[in-house]
Amino acid sequence: MFERWKGRPGWLSEKQVGHLFRGRGDLSEQAKAELANKPVVIRKALAVNRMLEIIVDPAVVALAGTSEIFADELIVGTLPPFAVGQGKEFVRYLTEEEELRGALSFLNELSPMGHIVPNHGLLLQYGLEGLANQARTAAAKPKADQKQREFYEAVALCLDGVIAYAQRHAALAREVANKLATDDPRRESLETVAQRIEHAPRHPARSFHEALQAIYIVHCALHWTVEIVPIGRLDQLLHPYYERDVAAGDLTQQQAQELIDCFWIKLDERVILDNRHAENRFTASDGVLTGFFGSSNYDQGCLLNQWMQQVTIGGVLANDEPDPSDACNPVTELCLEAARRLPLNSPTLDLRVFSGTPRKILDLAAEALMSGGAHPVLLNDDVIVPALAYNSGPPIPLAAARNYACDGCYETMVAGESEFSFGFVSALDLIEKTLNRGAGLADSGPVLLRGTKDSWRSKPAAEIADMDEFKTILRQHMQLGCHRYLNSLATFYGNKVDYAPSPLLSALISGCLDKGRDLSDGGARYHIFSPLLVGVSNAADSLQVIEQLVFIETRFTLEELTTCLASDWGHRLIEQGGRTAPAFGPSLEKTRIDQIRAICVEQPKFGSGAEGVDRHAWWLMETFVECVREAQIDRDRRQQLDRLAEYGSEDHPFVLNIAPGVGTFEQYVFSGSFNGASADGRRSRAPIASDLSPAPIPNDMNVLNDKCEHARQFSLADSLRSYRHKVMTQYGDGAPVDYNLPENYPPQRLADTLAAFAAGEGGSICTFTVADPGTFAEAQKDPERYNLVRVRMGGWTEFFVTLFPDHQEQHKRRPLYG
Repeated sequence: MFERWKGRPGWLSEKQVGHLFRGRGDLSEQAKAELANKPVVIRKALAVNRMLEIIVDPAVVALAGTSEIFADELIVGTLPPFAVGQGKEFVRYLTEEEELRGALSFLNELSPMGHIVPNHGLLLQYGLEGLANQARTAAAKPKADQKQREFYEAVALCLDGVIAYAQRHAALAREVANKLATDDPRRESLETVAQRIEHAPRHPARSFHEALQAIYIVHCALHWTVEIVPIGRLDQLLHPYYERDVAAGDLTQQQAQELIDCFWIKLDERVILDNRHAENRFTASDGVLTGFFGSSNYDQGCLLNQWMQQVTIGGVLANDEPDPSDACNPVTELCLEAARRLPLNSPTLDLRVFSGTPRKILDLAAEALMSGGAHPVLLNDDVIVPALAYNSGPPIPLAAARNYACDGCYETMVAGESEFSFGFVSALDLIEKTLNRGAGLADSGPVLLRGTKDSWRSKPAAEIADMDEFKTILRQHMQLGCHRYLNSLATFYGNKVDYAPSPLLSALISGCLDKGRDLSDGGARYHIFSPLLVGVSNAADSLQVIEQLVFIETRFTLEELTTCLASDWGHRLIEQGGRTAPAFGPSLEKTRIDQIRAICVEQPKFGSGAEGVDRHAWWLMETFVECVREAQIDRDRRQQLDRLAEYGSEDHPFVLNIAPGVGTFEQYVFSGSFNGASADGRRSRAPIASDLSPAPIPNDMNVLNDKCEHARQFSLADSLRSYRHKVMTQYGDGAPVDYNLPENYPPQRLADTLAAFAAGEGGSICTFTVADPGTFAEAQKDPERYNLVRVRMGGWTEFFVTLFPDHQEQHKRRPLYG
């Protein structure tokens, strides 16, 4: 597998995949017409089946490696190379007229978002055949209308297709076995593998091995059919099978560990270590966020190995008891051990902790982190559960909130019962608009003068009297951003069902079969949406500069600061009358601009434990929650959101939960590209801090100081203090902090820090990259030698050498907690 990482992986061609009926020489014109006249959801199901047939076709396998089994495997199946940053291929099924209508809304067959945690418990309990029978029984009920019957038929067709896909793997396993010598013990092993995959996922799983294999093969089927989804609470899913098998003498801990290790390895088969091997199959309609209108563009330069394969473990049991109970079990430990031993970037392991998490689990987590993989991520249940249950609009039952799992990056949702989406409001952008009369600074200059205008025209900087007035104006711009997010959600919710329904994934989301509604049509039991505040750290540092240096010390005026930023700290000056000057704003000498920047950079930084600057972050976060709530109860927004009631019924009313969060995910480079220079000293269009992490050193300044030490070092214990605030329980989608630790950080000391975090002495989510600044520098020079160095992105782990340069620099420039 490691050898394959070095080469270009096989990819399906568009011609191999083709269309369900258009351009197919093996279909009669009558057959094509009949297919074209079928409902879109049925065509999608038939496309799912055809895709699963294509990828096991021997001719396709030989060219693209779409379904391979090796003699030593215990878990079989092959994932596609459809990383978020590379795009996907899938059997097209829309008519030409539908394609055009979809394109007007930036939608096509590749638009399913994934990003949803499936309910693999349904798979293990009922088997795919049992779920298909449930769908067919529901379709036959007299009260089912035509649309519901079509949905149920599509679900059953998809499940039949996955059963056939799994059965083909049983046949492949036997084909491989028959090529081995008769005395080769792997023949018997492969026969056992074949028997297990024949039984599950078709039928309920009977053993630990069957359960793990069933989850994996269905996971493969989902990813091949453009549903890029995570795994869910794996330890809770597998623990009953583990206990039963161990008690019966059918499984040892060592055997279980080997199976988990194999599962881990299978999830990371498609890595590329050389970004020149990346494919760019992305379309303007890939992975469209629910409630979003516009072309799909993600930061592809860092997403080449991101498959959203989150595995969530630990935390508390999903019950309604007044006091939480620890959910850790032996499978939790197996997962932590796999993360420590295997040099992989995926799956991302998310460890839920709370005040009652056993110290043994935290010690194992510290050892895994110090192995260098940035696994696990830690999430605090004592913060996140109440945020989801009580502070996300209408209450979510406590047992459901306690059953949260992470999706593609770290986003929290009720496992197997939720739909989810998000949108961004940039805190840095709000500061720009406050300084610049509602315009962004990145495009200020001779063409757009003040910059891009897209908010209220507020007061000029020269007329803002004090910090209170500055914050009042910023709040007005924030209000508009929150209204725009909810307006977009209400306007475009449900627009995917006519072009990109998800009948296969819907079968594994509780609520969809009960309602007879597709996931894209409001079928899930819970509807959780997250407006995300972006760039909080850079914005807090900038507010510190404005309050302290402009309004308290009066070292320069707000108008002078705006001119510095509009000129990108003096790097965007033009010739005017024989002298250089900014294109817009009062004239400032370059020496004066440099002087102002120098004192701005020296101000205290958020995330270092400095309370003076931390309070600006908390004000931003508290104000954001207020603005989101105010927008929700606004008469016009309320009327828009009430329209979503049509996606519910008397038996199943549609309830919308809004769970704010702070996060960039991987898009700290992409997000920063829209922002002009900021008052903390950051250059125009430069990367911002990831998630709620402290800001990196500006990208034109040295990483090392005069003593050859990292120029920005903080204490880990001090930093935890920056994130201990009551507002965190208002952020149901969490607010991660990404820490960089040196390679010699003592594991026991890290375990103590994890224990402090679990006890509530930090925020809601924390992550740890372990690599010295020198290691990053050497890896840039000699990628081959350092190709297993991994870093925590805004939402998962990636191999450092695969990242494009701006991302590599951001990781080098993050503060070091030594």
